[in-house]
Amino acid sequence: MTEEGAAGADEQLEVERSGGFGGLTLRASVPLSTLEPRERAAIEHLLGRPPSAPSGPDRFVYRFRMHGRVAVVQEDRVPAELQPLLDRLADSWG
Repeated sequence: MTEEGAAGADEQLEVERSGGFGGLTLRASVPLSTLEPRERAAIEHLLGRPPSAPSGPDRFVYRFRMHGRVAVVQEDRVPAELQPLLDRLADSWG
């Protein structure tokens, strides 16, 4: 990977959704430049917190990766500020 490619990877928010009834893991990435300020602030806040404990069976777990840091959040604990982002990603899960 070139330095330019490595730098480009740092400018992405990687989102992973796992669990749920089917136990599938889906991934998507978003350029940081496309995040709304409130979305970026919510992610920064999550990155500074320990992972949330499981809150029940068959729930989704979200992992947000940005700048080498990871936040793990149960679906019922995802901040409301991030719901529009997850809605935008609904067609991008791969």
